[in-house]
Amino acid sequence: MTVWLLERISRDEHTTRRIGAMLGCWLRPGDIVVVQGPLGAGKTRLIQGIAEGLGVAEPVQSPSFVLIQAYPLPGRVKFYHVDLYRLDNAEAVWALGLWDLFDEMAIIAMEWPERAAGLIPEPYLRVTMIPLDDTIRRIRIEAVGNFPVERLEALQLMMDSERYASESHDPYPFLP
Repeated sequence: MTVWLLERISRDEHTTRRIGAMLGCWLRPGDIVVVQGPLGAGKTRLIQGIAEGLGVAEPVQSPSFVLIQAYPLPGRVKFYHVDLYRLDNAEAVWALGLWDLFDEMAIIAMEWPERAAGLIPEPYLRVTMIPLDDTIRRIRIEAVGNFPVERLEALQLMMDSERYASESHDPYPFLP
C-alpha cells in the first residue's frame, strides 16, 4: 500500500544526482529503495547520488554484469547497489539469493525492481523515473508499507528546503 508521495522535476543529470544525494542523507540501515523507469531514464545517476549522500568514496557504476555491488559505509554498514536488468523473472532473482541482503542491516538501492515482484519486503521507497524529454525527468518517490510518518515528513522537509539548482540560468530549475 502506498501511503506517501513526493514528486519533483529534474532538468538535468546534475539535479537528478543532487536529489539522490538528499535521499542518501536521509536513508538509514535497513532501508530499501527501488528505482524504476525505462532504459536511460537516470536510475543509475540517481543511485550515484544516493551513494554520494551516504558517503561512498569510490565511483558507483551500474553493476549490470555482476548484479550486486557492495560498498562499505562507516559503522560496518554496507550499501548495496543491485541491478536486476539481466534477470528475467522473480525465480531468477530468488536464485540470486537477494533475500540474504534483506536480512542485513544494510542500505539497498535496486534498479529494475519489477524483476523481483513480490520478493521485496515492506516498507520500502519506490522511486519512479519518468522521462519528459531528453534531459527532463519527473521523479516520483512513494513510500510502500509502513514507514514512520516522522521520517517521511523529515524527507519532505529536506527536499523542500533544498533548491536543487542546476548550472543553467533557469530561475526555476527544480519545480515541485
